[in-house]
Amino acid sequence: MIHSGISASVMSRGMESFLWFLQIVMVVVLILLHHTHQTCDTINNNQIYCTPSSCGKITNIKHPFRLKNDPTSCGDPRYELSCENNMTVLPLFSGKYYVKSIDYKFYTIRLVDPGIQEGNCSSVPRYFLTTSNFTSSYNYSYRGDPYEVGSPPWVGHVLYLNCSKPVKNDPMYVDTSPCIKWNSKGHVYAIANDFNTGRLNVGCQVKLVATSSDSSLFKNFVNNISQPFSYAEIHGILNYGFDLTWVRRACEDFCDTNLQNCQFNGEIGGLECELDYCRTPLGKFVNCGKNLSFHFDF
Repeated sequence: MIHSGISASVMSRGMESFLWFLQIVMVVVLILLHHTHQTCDTINNNQIYCTPSSCGKITNIKHPFRLKNDPTSCGDPRYELSCENNMTVLPLFSGKYYVKSIDYKFYTIRLVDPGIQEGNCSSVPRYFLTTSNFTSSYNYSYRGDPYEVGSPPWVGHVLYLNCSKPVKNDPMYVDTSPCIKWNSKGHVYAIANDFNTGRLNVGCQVKLVATSSDSSLFKNFVNNISQPFSYAEIHGILNYGFDLTWVRRACEDFCDTNLQNCQFNGEIGGLECELDYCRTPLGKFVNCGKNLSFHFDF
């Protein structure tokens, strides 16, 4: 009986030690899992751990954007901005554009040509820029551009022309005088519309093309009308700026872009990840029906 009691006591102490050991192991595993989860979040979703930056009127610069002097772990280098004279600046092609706003819900950024000065009608765009500068405007499957034009966002054009003679009886040609005088022997006109070269008057040359996403310009486009503007209105259209999307970068964060189609769904106001095909263990692709997932960023 004594031997049996001693054995039971030893077994009880052994079970307690074993349970205590299991608890320690579980705590260690949970700590490791939590650390791994944080590490992955830091790498793949580093906007959570980086304090938003600010420059001038842009006070919420966060992933995927970053300022030049931000920690290297914050943001995506492809979306680096700079702060110059208290203005947020984005390098685009061979130029630098002022950032007017960043919309993290619709994945757009609004830019304005630095040559345009609000209230100064003699200021003109510094850079020649059209939607055809963006490969995505004519090849949607191309993914090499960090920024894209599309619908949304819609981008239209404003053209500046120098004509050897005055243009009469064509309301599309808006006289820019007395604001602009490029050539003492010519006449400078502005056209706020996507322009058919067939309507180019004899003796007129296109000197500059700029872009805008202003709603009044968009209204003319969707209604297929050519409502004339005053030059003050055209200058205001340019001052509004133009919108570009960085939705493909957002898709990299929230969709498996190797297997899923990703797009912004305006009806639900979020990203839509759509899986049309599944990969079998042998590497074959089979149709497995649509599998949708959504992401909303408010």
